[in-house]
Amino acid sequence: MIFTPGVQAGVTNSDSQEINEGPVGSPWFSFFDQSETTLSLKNYWKSLDEEESGNRKTHSAWGQGAEASFHSGDIAGILGVDVTWTRVFKLAASDYFQSRGVLYDSAHQNKKSSAAGYQKFGQRNIRLQYRLAENDLKGRIGWMPLKNLGVITSSNRLSLTTYSGWYAGITHNSLSLQGGIVRKSMSRSSPENTRFMTNDRQMIRSLNTLDLRWNDKSKNLQYAWGESSDYLSRHILQATVRPVSSLSLNGQIYLTRALKNYRAMTEKYRDFDSRAQHFALEALIEKERWQTRWSLAYTSAPRQNNVGTYPYHMSKNSRGTFNAMSKAGNDYNRDREKVLSGLIGYQFTPEINLGFVGTIARFSYQSVPVTTGELNFFTRWKPAEKTLRNLTVSAMFGPGWSYKTSSGKTPLLKDARFQRANSYAGELVAEYKFSLY
Repeated sequence: MIFTPGVQAGVTNSDSQEINEGPVGSPWFSFFDQSETTLSLKNYWKSLDEEESGNRKTHSAWGQGAEASFHSGDIAGILGVDVTWTRVFKLAASDYFQSRGVLYDSAHQNKKSSAAGYQKFGQRNIRLQYRLAENDLKGRIGWMPLKNLGVITSSNRLSLTTYSGWYAGITHNSLSLQGGIVRKSMSRSSPENTRFMTNDRQMIRSLNTLDLRWNDKSKNLQYAWGESSDYLSRHILQATVRPVSSLSLNGQIYLTRALKNYRAMTEKYRDFDSRAQHFALEALIEKERWQTRWSLAYTSAPRQNNVGTYPYHMSKNSRGTFNAMSKAGNDYNRDREKVLSGLIGYQFTPEINLGFVGTIARFSYQSVPVTTGELNFFTRWKPAEKTLRNLTVSAMFGPGWSYKTSSGKTPLLKDARFQRANSYAGELVAEYKFSLY
C-alpha cells in the first residue's frame, strides 16, 4: 500500500517555542505517537482441478498466515518508516501447488513434499513526504509493495509481492506524476530475494516506470510507461468517465514491444514475436443493491507456428499492471482472441454480497475455431456485529472450459479439432484484521 502524504501544520513562533520545550515537541514524538500497528490473521485455501496437459492434475494449497504491519508517524511531518513481518504455516498441499501462490516451494520442485511455510520482513522502507506550496511530494526507498505504479504492481495471497528500489511522486491538485526503479523482488509466496529474469533465465538489471494521472469527480486518465532493461518496453493508456453517478465507462490499451534481449531468445521462450497489444472496453453500473460490469476485449500477439500471448508481467519474478476483466481464473490473452466478460453482484444483506462472474472467449488456430470460458459464483461476508466486525470471509468457485495443449497455450489438435479440457476451481479466504495500537 502507498500512503499519501500528509499536510504539515503551520505554527506561530510562540506556539513553536512552547511545543519545543518538552518531549511532546520533539520531532521524534510524532514518530511514535502517530504510529499504527495492525495484525492480520488470514486462512487461505485455493485449488484447481484441470486436464489441459492431457492428464488430470490437482493444484491445491492451504495455509495460515499472520502479518504484523507497523506504519510510523512522520518526523517533522517529513520522514517515516513502514515495516511488515509475515509468518505463514503450511496446512496442506498437493503436487503442482506452486501455481496457487499460497505456499513456499522450498525445493523448487512443485511437489507436495516441498511445500512449506515461511517468514519474512516483506516491507521495510523509509517514507518521505513534503508539502511545497500546492504540491505534495512523496517518496520511498527500500522494500515496498507497489500497487499499479506505472507498469508494475503487487499481488496478495498470504503476503504481498514487494520490490527493492525507490519511487517518487508529485501531486498538484488533480494531476500526479510518479516514477520508480526496482531491482529485486519477493514473491507473494516466498521469502527469497530474487532478481528479475528473462524467459530463458538471463538476469534483467532493473524495472523502470513512469505514471502520469489526472483524477477528478467525472473522469480518471492515466498514461504509464515502463521497461525491463533491454527486454520489454510497455505503454498503458487507461481512461474512465462517469456520465452519471451510477455509470462508469472505461477503456484500456496495453502496448508491449520486444527489445534486443527478448529478440535474442530462441522461439520456444517467446510469448510473441515482436509486438503484443491488448484492448478492453468496460461498463460498470451500480444501482441500489445491484452491481453489473461488462467487458469486451481483444488481443493481438502474433507468434510464428504457435499461439502467441500478451505477457502480463515485465519479467519473471515481477507482477505487471493489468486491470482488464480478461485476466480471470484462466487467462484470456491469446493472439486474435475476442473476449466477453460479465459480472452481476447483489448486496443480499448489509453483511452479505454475492453474485456470478463469467467469461467466454474465441480464437482460431490453423483455421480451427477454439472456444473457452468459465463461470464462477462468489460471495463475501463481513459481519456487522461488534465482536466480529474485523472479520471478512470470502469464497469463489466454479467450472471452466479450455482445451488440451501441446506446449504453452497452443491447442493439441486431433482430426482438425481441438480437444476439450474441463476444469474446476475454488478458493476460500477468512481474514481477521485489527489494530494493536
